[in-house]
Amino acid sequence: MRQNDPEGKPFDDHSLITEVEQISTAEDAVILEQTASPSSATSAAEISSSQLSLSKRLLNWRTLVPLAIVLVLLIYTAQKLQINPGQTWQAIRNANVFFFLAAFFTYYFSFLVRTVRWRLLLENVGYTEKSSLMLPKLLEIIYISWFANSIVPAKLGDLYRAYLLRQEAGVSATRTFGTVLAERLLDLGVLLLLFLASIMISLHENLPSFLRAGLYLTLAVVIAGIGALFLLRVLRARIRRFIPPRFQNQYDHLQEGTLGSFRRIPLLSLLTIVVWLCEAGRFFFIALSLNLISGNLLHIGAAAMFIALGEALLTIVPFTGGGVGLVETGMIGMIMLFTAARNLAAASILLDRTISLLSVLVIGLVVFLIASGRRAAHKKNLG
Repeated sequence: MRQNDPEGKPFDDHSLITEVEQISTAEDAVILEQTASPSSATSAAEISSSQLSLSKRLLNWRTLVPLAIVLVLLIYTAQKLQINPGQTWQAIRNANVFFFLAAFFTYYFSFLVRTVRWRLLLENVGYTEKSSLMLPKLLEIIYISWFANSIVPAKLGDLYRAYLLRQEAGVSATRTFGTVLAERLLDLGVLLLLFLASIMISLHENLPSFLRAGLYLTLAVVIAGIGALFLLRVLRARIRRFIPPRFQNQYDHLQEGTLGSFRRIPLLSLLTIVVWLCEAGRFFFIALSLNLISGNLLHIGAAAMFIALGEALLTIVPFTGGGVGLVETGMIGMIMLFTAARNLAAASILLDRTISLLSVLVIGLVVFLIASGRRAAHKKNLG
């Protein structure tokens, strides 16, 4: 049941600080300063930019060791394939700039579509205050979460997104995270369907075993997610009995945020399809810029979709921030299914990751610092 305060504003969970402290202890993902007693009815849990502690997570051995391992694997793969750095750089210099820019803007258009979709998901669970759901603010939060995911593993940017929205708009982080979970299920479902379609057109039955394993993994995650949603709906009251009383409100909000998000499914599905077509479009224009794949536009488009969505599947593995190392190694294997030009393949990966990783790190850092400075100044003014 949707819970509103007497003024009709979105539910504000004042006990959230207790939940955040538990998550911080378990995951070491966010450093909190306790600004009030957990039992205080008027306390509000806020997370400042310094409390996100991305630098701490980046310098943690759990981040650095896996990164070192996959980088060694990547270098070994490049040497094994006899990729020539000079020829790869020459291919990059000869790339068509117009198509590269088209890839860049296609990718960044997907962030706008993601923002519109997230706003719909939030409205589905009762957040209708226009002042707190302005698209520029939501776009900023989504981009910062992508920046965080590019730095640290385990998709911790999704947690940051929920916390940042609470800080900016005062909405329940628990229910907000439910909308993020719903968004991920939408993504996985549509990704799986498009990936299967791209396989049928581009590869038919010639699917490598490692990609088949990734496909099965995604299918298993989607089925498990749908099953979990079904159990949440059918066994909601029974599951609630096993939740400690102090966390029952958080459970209710997470459940409502996830299940309540699945309204206006046709529009949400359409937006999700557009998101993944933008992801595929990014690599499609990269391929055109290098003349990477031969054949007609349908074949090139299907191959680009296969490679781009396969790349997205690889980022599901929570081993390194942004899937560094794993993504590049997997992409070289996928691209080699369509061309024997190893140096061109390496060039396409570098151009693609320049957009999907390097630009997110550079632009995301700027956005993160500006947003952090604005929040610090606002907090100082309130003080």
